[in-house]
Amino acid sequence: MKGWFLSLTQRERVMVQVASSVVTVFLLYLLVLDPISSNYSKNKKNVQTATETLEWMRKAASEVKQLRGGRQLSARPQGKQFVLSMIDSSVRKAGLATVMKRVQPEGDSGVRVWFEAAAFDELIKWLATIESEHGLLVNEINIEQTDSVGLVNARIFLDS
Repeated sequence: MKGWFLSLTQRERVMVQVASSVVTVFLLYLLVLDPISSNYSKNKKNVQTATETLEWMRKAASEVKQLRGGRQLSARPQGKQFVLSMIDSSVRKAGLATVMKRVQPEGDSGVRVWFEAAAFDELIKWLATIESEHGLLVNEINIEQTDSVGLVNARIFLDS
């Protein structure tokens, strides 16, 4: 290659050197600078999108907190009569009315409920409903297994 280059005339050598310099600069641009520039633009756009998404998520999170807080406060039982009627209607809705043996109010917002031979799965579903929809929390629970599979005796203290 060196022999070929030296065999060229001075003018041809200058043209080859200029052409190789132009090709080198062009390849450098195509292989190094252009990918860096396009990746920078993409990353800048991704950061902007992520920032907008984060801002939207923060606003949505505050709305969710407000809605949860509002729902919980409005769904909380008010007074003994409300708690007793709500327990009664929810037990009937869950199909546990026949196995509920006793309901006793305790304090301002608490209630004790006794079940005999209740289906365990249905009892747990009822407790989840009471908590999520009505704001009553299980404060104390005592569950005893019966001789029948899947049936339990339970004493539950619920409080808001």
